[in-house]
Amino acid sequence: MGRHLRAEPETSQQTRGVAPSHARGPLRAGNDDRQQVVDQLQAHFVAGRLQTTELESRLEQALAAQTLGDLDALLADLPPLSTHQEDRLLRDDARRGHRDPKACGEQSFRGHATSYLLVMALLVGIWLVTMPGGYIWPIWPMMGWGIGVASHGLAARRQQAGFSTL
Repeated sequence: MGRHLRAEPETSQQTRGVAPSHARGPLRAGNDDRQQVVDQLQAHFVAGRLQTTELESRLEQALAAQTLGDLDALLADLPPLSTHQEDRLLRDDARRGHRDPKACGEQSFRGHATSYLLVMALLVGIWLVTMPGGYIWPIWPMMGWGIGVASHGLAARRQQAGFSTL
């Protein structure tokens, strides 16, 4: 008597173009894999498929997952996301930081320089209130942190000009 092989039912992972969980199971999970599952779990929570306590539990498991199989198990009892929900997740990824690197470098430097100037103004203000005309101690944090701001500014300029940075 011959064996009859049945085709396995299509899983949600196969419909998304991802290898079945048994093939992915032992592969190590990366940060991007974990974040993708966290985003999907949050989308399912918003859709009303998960309760708050269940979401919290699954998020903890997703962030601690070592393999892709561990991550697949967290989504196994949930239906695939609709195209609308997947589009929203992609927009969220774009908003979270997958932007033009040149714009990110300039914006990052602007934030760094702004925080430097505000903190230095605070330190000078403290110096003026506590010992006006005395030893100018804010010069040391200005120089120390200033070196970091200056190197960040140079790196941002190089990146904006198209030179590669290490």
